[in-house]
Amino acid sequence: MANILILGAGVMGTALAVPASDNGHAVVLSGTPLDDAVVARMQAPGGTHPKLDAPLPGTVRVIADAALTAEDTDKADLIVVGVSSPGITWAVDRLNELLRRETTVAFVTKGLDRRDGAVVTFAETVPERINRLGTFIGIGGPCIARELALRLPTASVYAARNEAAAKRAAALFRTPYYRLAVSDDLTGVEACAALKNFFAIGVSAMQTRYPDALRADGQSKNPTAAAFTQAVHEMAMLCEMVGGARSTAFDLAGLGDLHVTVGGGRNSRLGHSLGRKRNVEEAMTQELANETVEGIDTARVVASLLHGMGRDSVRFPLTKAIIDAVLGKTLFEFDFEKLYLPANAG
Repeated sequence: MANILILGAGVMGTALAVPASDNGHAVVLSGTPLDDAVVARMQAPGGTHPKLDAPLPGTVRVIADAALTAEDTDKADLIVVGVSSPGITWAVDRLNELLRRETTVAFVTKGLDRRDGAVVTFAETVPERINRLGTFIGIGGPCIARELALRLPTASVYAARNEAAAKRAAALFRTPYYRLAVSDDLTGVEACAALKNFFAIGVSAMQTRYPDALRADGQSKNPTAAAFTQAVHEMAMLCEMVGGARSTAFDLAGLGDLHVTVGGGRNSRLGHSLGRKRNVEEAMTQELANETVEGIDTARVVASLLHGMGRDSVRFPLTKAIIDAVLGKTLFEFDFEKLYLPANAG
């Protein structure tokens, strides 16, 4: 039995408590200061997370951030950080307050960052900010938190520079319904996990830009499939530009996670609004008001990757279309005549 501390009672952090507990581990789920109401609800008899449809196993200890102490981190064999990218600074500060020994920390938080003028992933910038970090583990792949909490078949990937460390972390969570691959391409997994939010905006826009009233869901399929394929190719090239392997984009962390993200979520909802010929400002002040759409933050960093690329930028038509709409606040427009398909460019 291992001791696992999950920092952040968001949907993914909470969902990960399910396979960990099912494997017989002692799990502490600690909220952030923003999670107090969620924690109180889960602490009530029969209480559930407001965005999940099943109560946690009774063996999971749910606490508010104010109740978390260094004794809890001392006991932890593994800490999982389950906050969104805007919360990463808080998580780093909290770990520096609490850690008294080197501890392996796994992150479901994804994002691109800048260092010395270069675009990098959190895997490059976060470890140097945590004083007693043992090993940085990145968790990626197609995983809707609610489905994992309901124990529906799910496949994800755990990555670390040292693949043996990734295997040890994955072994703590792997169950018959939570199937886990491991990878030593930490940068690639982290890059794809951030980029899929960005590309989901553009792919999802196709679902509403080209409606088909005769289909039950009202969506045509060909435009979305073409944009999805284009997105994966562009993701692979961008992944390589930040130091990851192209092949990672064609696996769980890239293609698989993009598929799930297009299927629903805040980035997909923003894409649907853009596809209906609304601009970002309208979407973010109306149906997405007070929501964090991580693809917008990623767009700012991706824009710096393309800056100065010159003629080579022709390989990134979907990337450019998303950036123009998200940062230029124009209407989303994608010209299918500009598709760049490496396998058959013509």
